[in-house]
Amino acid sequence: MSGKLNKAKKFYKKTERSSIKAQNPISIVKTMVNELQKSMGKVIDSTGKESERVIRTKYFSRSLVIIYTLQTTLDFDKGEDLATKLFQIYEYCRQQLIKCFKEQVVEGTYKAINALENIFNVNIEANSNVR
Repeated sequence: MSGKLNKAKKFYKKTERSSIKAQNPISIVKTMVNELQKSMGKVIDSTGKESERVIRTKYFSRSLVIIYTLQTTLDFDKGEDLATKLFQIYEYCRQQLIKCFKEQVVEGTYKAINALENIFNVNIEANSNVR
């Protein structure tokens, strides 16, 4: 699994380098959050289906890489309150995703996806705190 994780990290770094030149930080974060929501949804959809174990593992790993990337791009110096709240939401997503993966409990992961949706539909551009 660590080989796939390294591959995912390289993919995201390559994507990040190529898209940073053309996009502002908020747009990059929104794209990553959208991809996180899709990946978490695939984990939910494949939960409890033994035939989709490989898919579930792939999107679980992908989700964790995205969460880690989102957490490490927060700039607590520029927007401490917003950065702290986003960190907490990302951490909630991580915890619920792990619970879904280990215990096959999907309700918290649905809530995490909805929380992301609610946060990023609010005018977050006003408080840009991404490096």
